Amino acid sequence: MIKGVVVGLSGASGLIYGLKFIEVLCSLKEEGVVEEAYVVYTSGALNVAKYEVKGSLIEVLNGYKCLNGVYSDGDWSSPLASSSNTVGFIGVVIPCSMDVVANLANGLQYRLLERTMYNIIRTGRKLVLVIRETPLTTIDLENMLKLSRMGVVIAPASPGFYLNPKNIDDLANFMTWKVLDIIGATSKHPKWSP
Repeated sequence: MIKGVVVGLSGASGLIYGLKFIEVLCSLKEEGVVEEAYVVYTSGALNVAKYEVKGSLIEVLNGYKCLNGVYSDGDWSSPLASSSNTVGFIGVVIPCSMDVVANLANGLQYRLLERTMYNIIRTGRKLVLVIRETPLTTIDLENMLKLSRMGVVIAPASPGFYLNPKNIDDLANFMTWKVLDIIGATSKHPKWSP
């Protein structure tokens, strides 16, 4: 069993990936694969949601009753702000902006999202960054290399097409399955398998 998963939603386009991952995370929690599930969203995610999400992102997140907590990037009263409360947790930032990558690569923890994910790095747990921005500059690549050397998994949102996806949801399912595989929580549920 995985003790806890913290999902970070940043201001990169591609919130469908994060929301699909949260949906599956809820299923995994019901199946007993994951004990606790949290979400931290940035103000950038709220801005992107105006274009990519039907309704309010906060309302959508509050609709996931499986979540143990949903926190904004400025909520420093969150238990996730302390590494003592994230021991044994896995982090997934999906979608991950280059802003988050740069902050993590350089130890900057001005927002709860970076603070929480840095706590996961500092306790030696798995962190997956599903980057969604393109093109990438040399600085972006150097920051990702720094993080990779720290054990962070960089997983670009590059869905495969060999499964003949029929719609955007199929592409989101592919990336969700990939991330589940990376964190060792691949569900046996056929809906989430490629």
